[in-house]
Amino acid sequence: MAQKVAKPLVVSSACSSCERNTNHEVLYSSDDDGGDDYHCRISHRVVRCLGCGGKSFRYEFVDFENAYPLADGHWEVPEEIKTYPKYLDGHKELYGLHHVPDIVQSIYRESLTAIREEAGVLAGLGLRGTVEAICNEQQITGKTLDQRISKLATQGLISLRDAKRLHAIRFLGNDAAHEIKPATSNQIRIALRIIEHLISTLYVLDEDARGKLDTVIDDFADFVALLTKCLKSFKSGDEFPLAKYLGREVRRIQPGVSHMESQLVTAIASGTFTKLGVGKLDVFGQSPGKVQHFVVT
Repeated sequence: MAQKVAKPLVVSSACSSCERNTNHEVLYSSDDDGGDDYHCRISHRVVRCLGCGGKSFRYEFVDFENAYPLADGHWEVPEEIKTYPKYLDGHKELYGLHHVPDIVQSIYRESLTAIREEAGVLAGLGLRGTVEAICNEQQITGKTLDQRISKLATQGLISLRDAKRLHAIRFLGNDAAHEIKPATSNQIRIALRIIEHLISTLYVLDEDARGKLDTVIDDFADFVALLTKCLKSFKSGDEFPLAKYLGREVRRIQPGVSHMESQLVTAIASGTFTKLGVGKLDVFGQSPGKVQHFVVT
């Protein structure tokens, strides 16, 4: 006769990888009670997620001593359940963290740890510290964080509305540092969303869009990379204005081709850009006046 195999114990538990409650198989369990002094059950379990396969630790405290009857005749038994590693319910770790500088990434992760541990004071300090780290990495100077946040906006790195939100995080951190006042869980969650939006705006979205979307180019190094790519369609000796070489890509140049053109002439003269030489100054097509030409070398 075939021997029946005992079914493994399955519990619903939080999974830090799946970032939600999933069914877990209990791999190991140790149960204790409160003895004669207190009627309770304390369980320590090693569990494995039946979704992703990740393992975690689960602590259960079942308080029979404080059970109370319900209207339907059943009893409600209070339970305390903790799982490790912890995770924030409904929160997914920021996508694209590999694009974020180490100093910013480090303080952001430390802040997440404090938030998961419900350490309100440390979480407020950490989120404020993340703003400080971003200002340091972006080389934003100023005697106070108030001034540095304002400079993030005036230098065009964030919007004025974003700056107002960052000031709210500054207040949160100041209250934690000077008054030892813990932020509420709701305040922390909103502040975390603001920080993650800031990190994504400054470090992640541009990297994701690079090479995939036609973004505006206002940096000379990026302009040189684009021009070099466009010149592959031309041969040595060709002589045209920059707009001809760039074609439809000219729409991406901000604040305009003439701004980049003056830097290009300087780069050619210094020998740092050798793919073009300065050519004639002449009309081209139906241009209203003479435009600078460049010769493919």
